Amino acid sequence: MSDLILVRPSLEYLAEIQDYRDEFRIYDTHSHGDSGLYEWEGDIPTWVKFCRDMETTPMPGYVAADTFMLLREGESRILGMINLRHALQEGYLAEHGGHIGYGVRPMERRKGYATAMLKLCLEEARLIGLDKVLICCDLDNVGSRGAIKACGGEFERLAITGCEVDERYWINLNGEPEPFQKSTAVDGEVDHLAVFYGEREEEERLSSRHGLVEYLTTMRYVEKYLTPSARVIEIGAGTGRYSRTLADMGYTVEAVELVASNIETFRSLVAPEQDINITQGNALDLSSFNDNSFDITLLLGPLYHLYTDEDKQRAISEALRVTKPGGVVFTAYCQSDPSITITGFGQNRFDVKDFVQQGLIHPVTFAAASRPELVFEVVRKVDVDRIMTAFDVERLHYVGTDMFTLWIKDGVGEMDDETYALYLRYHFSICERSDMVGASHHTLDIFRKSPEA
Repeated sequence: MSDLILVRPSLEYLAEIQDYRDEFRIYDTHSHGDSGLYEWEGDIPTWVKFCRDMETTPMPGYVAADTFMLLREGESRILGMINLRHALQEGYLAEHGGHIGYGVRPMERRKGYATAMLKLCLEEARLIGLDKVLICCDLDNVGSRGAIKACGGEFERLAITGCEVDERYWINLNGEPEPFQKSTAVDGEVDHLAVFYGEREEEERLSSRHGLVEYLTTMRYVEKYLTPSARVIEIGAGTGRYSRTLADMGYTVEAVELVASNIETFRSLVAPEQDINITQGNALDLSSFNDNSFDITLLLGPLYHLYTDEDKQRAISEALRVTKPGGVVFTAYCQSDPSITITGFGQNRFDVKDFVQQGLIHPVTFAAASRPELVFEVVRKVDVDRIMTAFDVERLHYVGTDMFTLWIKDGVGEMDDETYALYLRYHFSICERSDMVGASHHTLDIFRKSPEA
């Protein structure tokens, strides 16, 4: 966008300024960064004079300020406007207004013009001798926040006055600002999954009082669909807690696990009478198993560690392929909101602000993303629904397998047996309630493969 320029308002652009103002009225939205253009009904020449006067002789109660229009060189269409205040007076401007305000016309948004315009304005700020500038944005203004960060903005604090809440950012003008970029780095030299499970006792997790809730809930639903002659496969079997339970119930189980340390632990725990065949394999490629082979397919771990819809759908597709027509598939997910609330805000196990800065948590919706070095992918039910649109299946249940258990983890661990039994009954009564399942850290999507498949 090297052909973009800032131009001061002048009578030469009367028609274009009016057109710019009218577009905001058509879209029923207010403009910003244009010295109140929206309020100048039908009197653009007076507005132009006001802007030029403000450069050198501001009105009482105002600070000197420059208003610029963003144009493409050689063209007259105004893409946006930006206002640069030379100083911060005490009161609203110093707390909420900042040195710079800007706006892009509705039809030109999401094209990078805000960032380009701000970068050009920062050069003007340097010319008038500013060392740093304050820029504020609304909590829900994603575009403005992105532009500020792209120009090197560093978050300072929230400004709260009455019901008005703004985010305050400072941009240092001494030296070139580093552009903000969403981190997508993946260290291909490290097997993050192997490192994680090599340092974690997965077997103990499902045996703890709080882990048992997830385990018992999952088994409760698995048992609904088991038949005496059912063939079972567990993909991503971990240390084999579910496979060994099913083997104890008399079933022959095919267990597939990717992580070598998990397989080692799994093999050490298998009893001679348990009929389990353990193989190392990847949920994305089950080519060693024939089509339509299993009545029950458990995919209880792999989707925690797949980071794109394509990979998740590929794993589900493979699970469906090896499942018999009319068979039942169980897929488990980690939910994002309990992760953010419990492990982020509650336990400070990761810095929520840093994740927002990295682009891993959306600053307004708080939808989350992940990457391999963070090990776990987290989703919301809307994400699961989107993934499942690719498949012709019948959803049987969508279950919160631990619901509020991790929220009250310590209390669950201290319950006596009678209270724990009561808690389990309560948990089972709510674990499919659509108004509550989003609170569950782990969820289970259970669906039936089409009988005609």
